Amino acid sequence: MNRARDFRERARMALGGHWTSAVGTTLLAGILGGEICTSGGNGTGITSLLQKKSELTDENYYSQTFGNIPATVWIVLAGIIMGLVSIILIWALVQLFVGSFVSLGLIQYNLNLIDGKEVTVGQIFSKTSMFGKALWLRIRTALFVFLWTLLLIIPGIIMSYAYSMAGYIMTENPEMSAKEAMEVSKKMMQGNKWRLFCLQFSFIGWMILGSLTLGIGFLWINPYMNAAVTSFYDDISRETIEY
Repeated sequence: MNRARDFRERARMALGGHWTSAVGTTLLAGILGGEICTSGGNGTGITSLLQKKSELTDENYYSQTFGNIPATVWIVLAGIIMGLVSIILIWALVQLFVGSFVSLGLIQYNLNLIDGKEVTVGQIFSKTSMFGKALWLRIRTALFVFLWTLLLIIPGIIMSYAYSMAGYIMTENPEMSAKEAMEVSKKMMQGNKWRLFCLQFSFIGWMILGSLTLGIGFLWINPYMNAAVTSFYDDISRETIEY
């Protein structure tokens, strides 16, 4: 049975000579909302916002800081804030809708990479015709994981691993529905969730290094992780009897 180091080694071999293409493709896909490997924040940003909100609602703080600002300045600031909120909202919608099929395209790129086939940046747009299915798969997966998380955090994490291969399955089987892809992923990941966790955890050192480089290192780390996870999928899909 292959382990984390085996998947990482296969990923490095596949990336040999394709690093520039992989970095550019992964970066473009990420900007558009497409991804394979994700990592959540630690909530410090939310905490900071709550602290700021607390400060702004304090009457003394408000009077001391904003009491002398003219009304015209407030109008300009409100306009800027509304503009920024609109831009963020539009970008979020683009990432949701465009990122759904771009994610499948990024998966196809990495499948070709692992199989030693030709890879091009344009492959991230190769699943445009699957827009509806890809979008519903993203929404349905997020909804199911969210509902499981409402029970307890741990079940939500477990189910996120159970459905983690659904995108790969739909990419290779376009005729499948989102429900079918998720069910096959759930079956495929039985006994393999811990293996995927160990593979992802094995990148912890690289993630720390990437953070120390102010995120620049992730330009190379993310393609490396994507290729390793794709190698993992390729391995377990061959092991699965009923696929």
